[in-house]
Amino acid sequence: MKVIRFPTITITLFFALGILVNFHWRVDILWLAFGNLTVAVVFGVLYRLSNKHFFQKKHFALSTLVLSFSIGMLTQSLHHHPGYKNHYSHYTSESDMLTGTISERLKPNAYAEKYYFKIDALNGKNAFGKILLTVSKKEQSKQFHSGDRLLIKGELTPVVKSSNPYQFDYASYLEKQNVYHQLYLKPENYRKTGSEHNLDYYVEVYRNTLLHSFKIHQFSKDINNIIYALLLGQRQDMDLQTTTNYTEAGVIHILAISGLHIAILYAMLLFFIKPLNRIKNGKLLQFLIVVGFLWVFALLSGLSASVVRSVVMFSIISFGLYLNKSGNIYNILAVSMLVILLFNPNLLFDVGFQLSYIAVFSIVWLQPFYKSLKLSRYKVVNYFVDVLTISFVAQIGVLPLSLYYFHQVPLLFFLANLVVIPLSSFVLILGIVVLALNFIVPNIAIVFGKLLGFTIELMNEYIAWIASFKTFVIKDIPFSFSLLVLFYLMLITLVLWLYEKEFRKLILFLSSSFTLQILILSTLWQTKQGSEFIVFNNKKSTLLTEKRNNLIRVYTNDTLPQKNQNLKSYNRGNFNLDIEIRPLQNVVLFEEQKILVIDSLGIYTLKQKPDILLLTQSPKINLNRLIEVIQPKVIIADATNYKSYISRWKATCGTKKIPFHATAEKGFYKIEN
Repeated sequence: MKVIRFPTITITLFFALGILVNFHWRVDILWLAFGNLTVAVVFGVLYRLSNKHFFQKKHFALSTLVLSFSIGMLTQSLHHHPGYKNHYSHYTSESDMLTGTISERLKPNAYAEKYYFKIDALNGKNAFGKILLTVSKKEQSKQFHSGDRLLIKGELTPVVKSSNPYQFDYASYLEKQNVYHQLYLKPENYRKTGSEHNLDYYVEVYRNTLLHSFKIHQFSKDINNIIYALLLGQRQDMDLQTTTNYTEAGVIHILAISGLHIAILYAMLLFFIKPLNRIKNGKLLQFLIVVGFLWVFALLSGLSASVVRSVVMFSIISFGLYLNKSGNIYNILAVSMLVILLFNPNLLFDVGFQLSYIAVFSIVWLQPFYKSLKLSRYKVVNYFVDVLTISFVAQIGVLPLSLYYFHQVPLLFFLANLVVIPLSSFVLILGIVVLALNFIVPNIAIVFGKLLGFTIELMNEYIAWIASFKTFVIKDIPFSFSLLVLFYLMLITLVLWLYEKEFRKLILFLSSSFTLQILILSTLWQTKQGSEFIVFNNKKSTLLTEKRNNLIRVYTNDTLPQKNQNLKSYNRGNFNLDIEIRPLQNVVLFEEQKILVIDSLGIYTLKQKPDILLLTQSPKINLNRLIEVIQPKVIIADATNYKSYISRWKATCGTKKIPFHATAEKGFYKIEN
């Protein structure tokens, strides 16, 4: 079946393209409204002329796609919060007074808790918007909860963009969540003023009620975290080692609630409420119960992209069953995506959303090639064959995206999924049963809980064993956006040729493969051209690199520079060149420029005046006098210096009219040749 025959797919793709275009090249909302009105009028006229037969005329088909594209642009613009006059960003000052509520707790790091905070007033003016709150674990005895109202006095600062080359850009990620500023909380700059019983509050209360019911089992922290992740998608407190094991084993998708989880819930629901079909209006009641329960579950699990996708799809399927109509899976996929993006266009940029849809589409599109694969007359054997083939197909579909976002490939995902998918399905079903029994018959729940705990321990140990084979996890794979596009083009043309082995489709596949190889070779060649010198924004130690041809020369006093994440990202972005480690020197030469490095000792030797002065590890120097002696063209302070020193040096350079670059504020400093 040709996918192109489903117009909903083309319409949805053009709608998504409109979102993408307006995100990168914003158009004024008034122009968009006028454009949509004009296109809608043209669409209506052509619809009448086409005698109301969809896609009968090419110009009507074109007008439909243009309308879809323009609605996509308008939808994205309407969901761009800073475009509204009452957005908080229009009222910020150097010292802000804001009130609002905690909406969500995010995954913390080793040092701080993080929350989303919804503003309702800023500096005495009604406002709206969402910011990132960060609070040190040392300074906060108790965590905040959704609905907590805070009065805060502080300075809203823009979320710092990527401060080192080829690094994950957290600011760009938050921008796609409509979060543009952050604020660091200290005990003296905020006060809790109460609690607002809004939707966020009730969602957290009921979710915690469900999760805390497992306390009667006295599970270990590791087992509890797996239960919280599998049942309600809560992974905030999962330890790094467990997450790493699941990632390197290629089964991290198990910890994210997805279609597998929703399908199990859906099947269990239909089984228990099947008797409703015997009563009057039982079918309608069955539909309302199923859809209502699934959406309550989606709310409790945090409305992640994969959950919303699955729930929308099963809601459409349920509606079709209620009408005694079976929808085509391609149409269901496209309609669900269109509905989701209409309500939240920013989900288009969510990694989970992208992986979820591409994985499902790959499984469906390639089904004709594996559905007839039966190696045995035994159902159990064929079940495991299905698990392997579906896992392989899904992995192939998301491979380019995984390389682009995560830069690694777990080669043992076959072995991992073979055991983990059946086990996780059993754990999910048993977990739901135990959850219900926790409230109904706690004594029986404890008995089943022992089996649940044992199964999770078994699953964790198996995954840890798979992940222990480090050589089977290929890491730090360089992969650019252009490679991503061409890789998918190659995969699509390959599948099209496999469906219909025509000569022109073979030529398309071979051409895309050849272009991909040319791009890889071209990227490698460009990487080796030219040279550059980088002063990194590295807090623990000074990190300098000089790249020439096939070599990256590193200057640092770090005892384990090879494990430095900033250096790893930089090397991966340069297609993994050779690395040469050298101790940090007092004077570094790059091309014709001399860089003088002064560290905490404040000692330096100078035969010639340097072009650049680099200050590291908070040296106690008289910068005024030093500037008069060496007369540098630029002064750089890396992130190893005290903030008070950087502020003082910045003021001095301002007086002397010398360019000053603090990596802690502006990110890395690059000298190119």
